Amino acid sequence: MKNKIVLFDIDYTLFDTATFKDSSLTKFSLYKEIMPVLQALAGVAELGIFSKGEDSFQNLKLQETGIENFFRQENVHVFEDKDTNLKGVIDKYKDLKIYIVDDRLATLYNAKTISPAVSTIWIKRGPFAKDESLLYSFSPDATINNLTEVLSIVSGVIR
Repeated sequence: MKNKIVLFDIDYTLFDTATFKDSSLTKFSLYKEIMPVLQALAGVAELGIFSKGEDSFQNLKLQETGIENFFRQENVHVFEDKDTNLKGVIDKYKDLKIYIVDDRLATLYNAKTISPAVSTIWIKRGPFAKDESLLYSFSPDATINNLTEVLSIVSGVIR
């Protein structure tokens, strides 16, 4: 077993939610860098999902985009309220180095509050990219615009 886990949010992180909404909820697509990033990361870390939403619908997004096989079912965590379930998810992986990649700064702040050892990565895309309200009191470990940047972070090139 690998000693790292990368937990991804789905919407605006892996899944191109804007395209989905613009297509009247018919076009399931990923951002263009997602497939090569997941393939590369799978070699160095466990991959998981930590997402907000309805479980079967979020899983449908993973299936329709062809990325569900990157995530073992026990590493897929979908909740209506992510923040109330955050501690349990962090505790589950306490023996691993945890990276959380999310477009919501508040989720990353809460993760860091629960466990300062968690590496928080803020992907600045989607509607939450403009929400910098927490930045005066909290800085994520990394702020990125494209998931290719996660590779060097998780591989240890950048700490």
